[in-house]
This record gives sequence, C-alpha cells and structure tokens, in this order.
Amino acid sequence: MARIGLIGVGNVGSGFARVLLERGFPLVVHDQEPTHAQRAGDLGAQVVDSPAAVAAAAEVILLSLPGSHAVTEVMEGPAGLLAHLQPGHLVVDTGTTHPDTDIHYQRLCQERGAALVDAPITGRRQGWIFMLGGRDEDVARAAELISVLAYQHRHVGPLGSGQVLKLANQMVLAGQWAVWAEAIEFTRQAGMEPRLLSDYLEFPIADGLYGDDFAAGGQLALHYKDLGYALDLAHHRGAQVPLTGLVHEVFKAVKASGQPDWNQMGIVTYWRRLHRPPG
Repeated sequence: MARIGLIGVGNVGSGFARVLLERGFPLVVHDQEPTHAQRAGDLGAQVVDSPAAVAAAAEVILLSLPGSHAVTEVMEGPAGLLAHLQPGHLVVDTGTTHPDTDIHYQRLCQERGAALVDAPITGRRQGWIFMLGGRDEDVARAAELISVLAYQHRHVGPLGSGQVLKLANQMVLAGQWAVWAEAIEFTRQAGMEPRLLSDYLEFPIADGLYGDDFAAGGQLALHYKDLGYALDLAHHRGAQVPLTGLVHEVFKAVKASGQPDWNQMGIVTYWRRLHRPPG
C-alpha cells in the first residue's frame, strides 16, 4: 500500500486524514499550524515538520490548502515540496487554487519527473465531489486514492479543468445565497415571515441565512477569494460574468465589516444593513 502524504490538516484535510487512517493507509502529515497536525497525529498519522519531509516519506501527496498563496508557500523554498520531488511522485491539489497556479507547478513537477493533478472538491449531502484535471495516466493514478474519499469523482479535462469547474461551482453557490438573502430580507421588510420561503414554497434555502450565528471556519473569506479567481480568469478568457462581479462586491463588503471566522451565510447582513434605519 502506497504511503500517502497530506499537507494541510484544517477543516477539510482533517476529514481526509480521518478517512484514510480508518481505511488503513499509512499517512504522513504536515501543517504550518502544529495543533492541526497533532490532531491527525493523535489518530495515528506520522507528523513531520516540513513539506520536504512529506516528499521524503510519501509517494502520493495530497494538498489541502486555502488557495494559490498557500500552494506557492508549500512548493517553494529550500524545505518546500518542489525541490524534493523525485520521479514517480504524484501531487494532488484538492484545494481551490487559481488554474494558472496548478498549470505552472505541473510544468515544474514534470521537469523533476513527477506529476500534478488538480482535484478540487465541493461538498454535497452525500459527501465530497472531486473534479479532476490532468493527463490520463496521472488522473487514473490519483483516482485510485480519491475513490476512497469521494462520493463522486470524474476526469473533467486537462490540467486546470478541475479548478475551472470548481470556480463555476462557487459562482453558482454564491449567486444562489445572495438571491436567497435578498428575498429573505425583502419578505421580512414587507412584514411577513421569511421562513415561508422554505417552509411553504419549498425553496432549498440554507437555514443559516435566517439566523445570526455565522461562525464556522472562515468560509466567507475563502469564497470571496474563489470569486476573485473566477473574475480574474473571466477577464483573461473574455468571459462576461456581470452577476458574479456584483456578488463579489457583496462578499467584499461583508468580509470587511464582519468577523474573520464567518461562513458564507453572513452575507445576509449586507441586506440587513441596507434596511437599518438611519441615525
């Protein structure tokens, strides 16, 4: 059984670690936050102090990181992953990263005889959906491991395609939450019970949009980052995305006025502030 490396043991990575260890995979982990890594260590993973040490101990390396900046930090530097990759290494980026970042590092991995697959995830009630981009042989190898973690997984195209599809996923979710939040506050201002939208009209509205507790790991800031990637990619590919631009501005305003650990449901406060009496 191949030894698996995991860099990033936060909200999502900790779930990966738990599943892999339960299935009996030898696992070596690293996280810049020692307490995150130690939680995986308590479950039976080997904890190491650098990405380089992960490369020395594992053949397949999962990245579960919050964005392009974190991928660059992990890949670069004397104790980074890139300088210590060997022929046969496979890196699987499961975070939401700018497609150009993964394309860049895939080229550098190939120079060392290694490979990289982009495999961002999205969550559904049944579990994780992975969107895989890369060469056929690399994706087939990655899928052997991902099938252990995934509710669904599919090879969606060449390197970077997984990230493009993930950004489209983020655009849909963000726009949906924004419309729901606006409808909720419209209904409230009209003197009616907003929960009629879900309880009677049966719209699948996220329950958190009705409440006031948005603390849940900082996903609002991460989703704002993802929408920024989508707008940047749209600019360079000539795609017209006016609705995403508007929703991105809502996320920006709430990110600036809310708390760092808020989840995406915090965007409802944008409409609540608009309806706040002056003075």
